[in-house]
Amino acid sequence: MVKPVVMDISRLMERAHCPTPTGIDRYELHYANWLNERRKQTAPINFDPFPQSSWFVETSHSSAVAIPSKRADALVSILNSRWAATEISPAQTALLDRIFAAIDGKIRWQATAEAKTGEAHTQKLRKVAHAVANHFAPSLRLPDSTTFVHVSHSRLERTSAFSWLGKAGRTGVFYVHDLIPLSHPEFVRPEEPERHRRRMETVLKHASLVLCNSQVTARVLRTFAQQSNRTPPSIAVLPPGVEQCFRSSPSDMAPTRMPYFVTLGTIEPRKNHILLLHLWQYLAERDGPMAPRLVIVGKRGWENSHILAMLERCPALPGLVIEVPGLEDAALARLITGAVALLAPSFTEGYGMPVAEAIALGIPVIASNISAHREAAAGQPAIFLDPLDGLNWKAAVDTIAASPQRRMKSSTPSGWDTHFDDLETLIETDLSARRHAAQRASRGTERLSPSAILQ
Repeated sequence: MVKPVVMDISRLMERAHCPTPTGIDRYELHYANWLNERRKQTAPINFDPFPQSSWFVETSHSSAVAIPSKRADALVSILNSRWAATEISPAQTALLDRIFAAIDGKIRWQATAEAKTGEAHTQKLRKVAHAVANHFAPSLRLPDSTTFVHVSHSRLERTSAFSWLGKAGRTGVFYVHDLIPLSHPEFVRPEEPERHRRRMETVLKHASLVLCNSQVTARVLRTFAQQSNRTPPSIAVLPPGVEQCFRSSPSDMAPTRMPYFVTLGTIEPRKNHILLLHLWQYLAERDGPMAPRLVIVGKRGWENSHILAMLERCPALPGLVIEVPGLEDAALARLITGAVALLAPSFTEGYGMPVAEAIALGIPVIASNISAHREAAAGQPAIFLDPLDGLNWKAAVDTIAASPQRRMKSSTPSGWDTHFDDLETLIETDLSARRHAAQRASRGTERLSPSAILQ
C-alpha cells in the first residue's frame, strides 16, 4: 500500500498572487502536482477530515492546518495555468517583441514602466489568489504513519509549529535548497541568518530524510549539523528537473541584428550584477552603439543601491542594458535561445539552475567558478571564471560576441519525471538515502578558455 503523504504548501499560499515563479515556487508546484497524481493511485482511508490518503496543509503560527481539497486543487490549477505554461501567452509575446526591438535599437526601453505594468497585474492576481487560498479547515487529524513533505524554506523558522511530527510513525521529508544566509551572511538581510538557523534546526530535529539540490548544499548542511552537535539525518542529493520548455530549442527564432547576452536572477549583491554593469560601461565607452546588449531578467531585490544607481543613472548604459522584471518560462526559453551566451557571475549559489537551462538549450555559458555552477553544468562545456576577474570576463564576452552564430550541442538533462521516480523510491523503501541512486557524485569539469567553448 502507498504510504499516506501530507505536503505543506504554505509557500504557494503566500506566492499565489505572483505572475511568475521563483525557482523554489516551481519546486513546490511540481511537488503539488506529484502529490495529486499520487492521490489518484491510492486507496481511500476512512477517517476525517477528508476520505483520502494525501492532504495539503499550511503551517500556521503553532501547528499544521488542513486545506480543504477543493480549495487546494483550485489553487494548484490556477498556478499551473499561470506558471507552468508551455505556450507563450499573447502578453508575453508582446513583451518579447518589445525586448527584441529594444535590443536592435528600434525602441527606447523603460524598465520602470514595465515594472509598474507588472505591479498592476500582480495586484489583480493577489485579489484572486486571496479568494482561492485564504480559507482552510480549523484542525488536522492524520494517521500515525503519515509522511510529511516540505519542499520550501517557508515558515520553517516557526520551530514549535512542527512539534506534531514527533508522534509515532510520522516521518518528515524536507528539501533544503541552500544555507547561504549561514555560510555567506554578508549577502542577505541582517535578520536572515538567525531566521535561517531556526529553519535548519527545524529540519535537523524533524527530518528522517533531507533532500538537497546539490552536493554543495548537502556538504554545507552536514557541516551545520556537526557545528550544532547534531547527528545529521539521511541526506539524498536530488537535483531539480529541467523544465520542458528548456529541453528543446524553438525552431522559429528570428535572430536579432545586435548580439545580446542574458543574465538571470534577483538584482542583489550575491548575483554580482555590478561586475557586468561595469563591464558594459567599458564596452559602451569602447564600442559605442555597436556594443553587444545585456538583458537582465529578474526583479529588484535588497542591499542593491549601488547596482540601481548604475542602472538608473550611468549615462553609458541606456540602450545597451535592458532590465526585465520577469518572464514566464516559455518566454524566457525563447529569450535565452536567441542569446549569444548566458552570464552567471554569482558569488555563491545552492544550485545553478540558469546554467543547467542554458546548457540544455545549447547556449554557451560564462559562469563564476563556484562548485554549484560546475555541478549544474554536469560535465558539459562552459567557461568558468573567478567572479572578481573583470579582465577575463571581458575577454570571454569579446570572444563570444565576435562569433555570435556559434552554438554548443544541446544536452539531454533529466526532467521532473526522473526526479519523482527517485523520490518515490526514497519514500517507499527503507534503504539508506546515502546509498540511493539519487546520491550523485558531482562531476568535475575542466576549466575552458573562451575559445574552447566555441569549437
